[in-house]
Amino acid sequence: MRVATFCAAIATLAAGCGRATPSTPGAPQDSITAKLYDPARDLGALFPAVQLAGIFDDSKTFVDARPKVAPSAIVKTFSAERGGPAFDLRTFVNRDFEIPHPVGAGVDFRTDTTQTMEEHIKALWPVLTRKPDTTDARSSLIPLPNPYVVPGGRFREVYYWDSYFTMLGLVQSGRTDLVRDMLDNFAHLISTVGHIPNGNRTYYLGRSQPPFFAAMVACTHRRPIPARRFAISTRSRKNMPSGWTAPSG
Repeated sequence: MRVATFCAAIATLAAGCGRATPSTPGAPQDSITAKLYDPARDLGALFPAVQLAGIFDDSKTFVDARPKVAPSAIVKTFSAERGGPAFDLRTFVNRDFEIPHPVGAGVDFRTDTTQTMEEHIKALWPVLTRKPDTTDARSSLIPLPNPYVVPGGRFREVYYWDSYFTMLGLVQSGRTDLVRDMLDNFAHLISTVGHIPNGNRTYYLGRSQPPFFAAMVACTHRRPIPARRFAISTRSRKNMPSGWTAPSG
């Protein structure tokens, strides 16, 4: 059943790449992405104010932060308070947003120097694995239905072609179950937003990465990739837009 899902997703991806044109306004995917929280779109003047003020050392922190109330309410409050003599932007942000923590924060993981490299990597998988996401209208994270592995640290989301190399490691660790979960997630992205973005964040929707989806499917098969699937993979690579990025804005 899953193989059929993967093949259908690859065919969908190849067809989209064959056209090599960005989705047009009004496409079904637009109605889905419009419901997702996009900080640059939904925070109005607050977004550039925070990013240009350098409140956080990492500009990724604020776009990953979760508004505690509806973004529209925060924008309204910001407009009313920003001109006051006692207004402090940092205090405002810390009050109205949940600031994200690095992956693994609070987890008591310590490197065991007596372990082999393979044992160390196997021990890291649980630390870097996210549970299935729940839909959150105030999060820039695009929810995925199955568990997946993230790079860690400031990178709290899955990344497209990075995941291919992660999958190679998972196969060696005997975690083909997690590989298939991640493949299902990428097929889900193709079905819902129309392509596999750079990562599962709304601010990554305007760009993608080299088309590795077919290669990911192949890594779950011990036999050579079937000729039909190889042809789809080749066609998708040939017709990918230059630079592997979709026009944004």
